[in-house]
Amino acid sequence: MKRKKLTASMIALVMSVSLPMTTYAANWYLEDGSVTVNADNSGQTVTQGSTSTPDEAPVITQRGSSAETSNTITINASENATANVTISNVNIDTSSAAIATSGKGNVNIELDGTNTLKSGVDHAGLEKNSDGNQGKLTITDENENGKLIATGGDGAAGIGGGLYGDGNDITITGGEITATGGDCGAGIGGGTSAGGKNITIAGGKVTATGGKGAAGIGGGFYGDGNDIIITDGKVTATGGDYGAGIGGGNHGEGKNITITDGEATAIGGLNGAGIGGGLQKNGEKITVSGDATLKVQGGPTDEWDGAGAGIGNGGSHNGDFSGSFTPVNGAETEPDTSNLTTGKIEYYAPGADMTKDEPTSTILGSGQPASPGETAAPVEYRMQTSASEPVQGNGKSTGYKAPVQGHFYQVVGQDGKDMIFATAQKKDVLAIATDSDFAMLTGKMVDIEALRKQGVRRIIFATKRATSTFLLSELLEKRAYGETWSLIHDGENVAFTAVEKMMDISSILTRLQTKFKINATEQ
Repeated sequence: MKRKKLTASMIALVMSVSLPMTTYAANWYLEDGSVTVNADNSGQTVTQGSTSTPDEAPVITQRGSSAETSNTITINASENATANVTISNVNIDTSSAAIATSGKGNVNIELDGTNTLKSGVDHAGLEKNSDGNQGKLTITDENENGKLIATGGDGAAGIGGGLYGDGNDITITGGEITATGGDCGAGIGGGTSAGGKNITIAGGKVTATGGKGAAGIGGGFYGDGNDIIITDGKVTATGGDYGAGIGGGNHGEGKNITITDGEATAIGGLNGAGIGGGLQKNGEKITVSGDATLKVQGGPTDEWDGAGAGIGNGGSHNGDFSGSFTPVNGAETEPDTSNLTTGKIEYYAPGADMTKDEPTSTILGSGQPASPGETAAPVEYRMQTSASEPVQGNGKSTGYKAPVQGHFYQVVGQDGKDMIFATAQKKDVLAIATDSDFAMLTGKMVDIEALRKQGVRRIIFATKRATSTFLLSELLEKRAYGETWSLIHDGENVAFTAVEKMMDISSILTRLQTKFKINATEQ
């Protein structure tokens, strides 16, 4: 009897000690009702219905994500606290905010699977109003399997502010993110009459599209877009009419925008800058550095206002609409490229097809060649835009005298026979040139790999009337199309092909306009 009492007492003691220490990491199903997560200095709880349960790592999901639910998620984080939530294959379509954050603390949302958030009028898809949630919102994808599709209602952002709500202090570190603002709402940033600032993208694939009058990333209608940073990932930001791709919405400015690494494409809406100001407003303090690869395009003109700059100001007009007036294109602002190394900036004309048309100009970093075999501070090159445009170049002459390791590639003529050509190499840039209108540079992917191991990062190919350059790493990415590649210069025409599947891979080329002096030797 004493033994039984002792055993029962021990069990009771163990339970009394262990139960308060238990933290759940449960699945919470939206079919069972809306979910509220509360985090404070004492811990985190999840409430669904009338039940509140401690849970430091809740996973909010659905039993069947193909069916939409109108139930929502609310995340409250008190000052000095951080709420941690995983959303997994949720599909919310509601008249309020699909997910809303609040409080003075921070909120971390991990993505698993495909998550679709569609909110009603005045509410962001993933809503973070700066007056409601004053901490930082961080979206992560640690398992690299997460996707988020966030669509705001009219007046609100895809991710960020609702009606009149600033969308500030937002960080994305991973995941495939598609954020679309409703009318007057940014893709990521502010809602109507509100701005977006302290927005950081540090990874993932992010597509942000502003509604009419708003930026892709930055300000909503009449909102500024400031202090925006891209440090990694692949980002495409498209402004709605009158908004910048990255920066201000309609009549909003875009300042302190920094891109240090990764790939970014910024496309202005009607009259908006690619990066900078929305309609009639300015863009300034734009920095591009490191190995950032940036493509920019200002929005087109209309009958009232001019086209937006690639980087700089939105379009405007001279005069009064009641009298005579003239549309004025937005002024370009020179970005700070003093620390741009292996990256580049490509400018596209308003209305151009960025997938097919060549850029109108390109800025190459200091790790890129200023002329064959040389490196220099960032230099802007004017692209060859038509066969009738003479090749004037930058006036610099460069002789080629270094011997070439010819077994890595060939230079042949129209008859398929080897041609006389010359080479030079300085640091990681290999230049190959021939004094001919037609020449084909060709080789094998395995030899491109060998060149990389020898320290070559970029090849420049120059003929009499054309000069093109490509990164070896980007050529190797096309290996699935074949082991043999050929780069053909025919007068001013250039073609780059993966031979086996006859796949055009010219998209990885940059065409330079440079004048050369050729001192060739038989190779």
